[in-house]
Amino acid sequence: MGDTGRRPFRYDGDVTREDEPASPMFLFYLEIVCVLAYGAASALAAHGILREREGSARAARALFFAAVALHSAVIGIESTTTSGTLLSGPNIIMLAAWVLAVVTAVGLVVTRRGLGFALIVGPVAALLIVASQWLKILDPVSADNMALYQWPLLVPHIVLVFAACACFAVSAAASGLLLYQRRLMARRSAKLFSLDTPALDTLATIARAAALAGLVVFVGAMLIGFTHMVALSAAMTHFHCQGSVGYLWPRIVLSLLVSAVWSLYAVFSFLAPCAVGTRTRALLSIGGFAAMLALIAVSAG
Repeated sequence: MGDTGRRPFRYDGDVTREDEPASPMFLFYLEIVCVLAYGAASALAAHGILREREGSARAARALFFAAVALHSAVIGIESTTTSGTLLSGPNIIMLAAWVLAVVTAVGLVVTRRGLGFALIVGPVAALLIVASQWLKILDPVSADNMALYQWPLLVPHIVLVFAACACFAVSAAASGLLLYQRRLMARRSAKLFSLDTPALDTLATIARAAALAGLVVFVGAMLIGFTHMVALSAAMTHFHCQGSVGYLWPRIVLSLLVSAVWSLYAVFSFLAPCAVGTRTRALLSIGGFAAMLALIAVSAG
């Protein structure tokens, strides 16, 4: 067979397969959803425990059970794609996360005090799933999985980034209006009577809800983007390509900064609202949106 100028996708002895099954990418997205579900369940559990909100506690239990069910489905699909051989390499980490989650789910059923364990186990299980993903990618056997490092994977990443930016923009705009109204109230300005804007409580609710939605979407975008970076680095090493992924570090730093600022905003808005004032939360929202714009500008440049 002559050289077509294309890199072989994966080798099976003397046979070259140009087409990769869809199941690895399907599994990848299922695992991303599973990570987000565990994280959201943990956040709801924290809100239910710290703020004594029974509604949040019930939602946390339901979401944790859904995450465990999805995790179980991922394990089942992986067992079919690996011919039932799960106790090898990164799959052991995935199984360890699943065992922790199942034990915690049983605790949620048999005792009402199990929510505290779900708060801790949720992030641990999510991190173990991400570690399992990246270890699979770094395995030389899987380093030629082109679907994980070529441009199509960046499409959902970019869409999620701009969706998160839209949510952050709404939160920052509501926070800006809130600060403006509070300033007029402090000055006892007559402009208050001519303003056609929502009430302060409504603006605060909009800012919190938009920020929370944006944070969840942005974390999903980060998971996809970081996985793409790891896969690209593994592929370059596997194929002995010249170059590096060092140009991505400014984006990584800004991404972590954006997530840190909005995480602080979420903590001060939902878990510890008395820790800081309304003005501080509004400034965090506006600062987080500015950091998001800086991230998009650096990425575009």
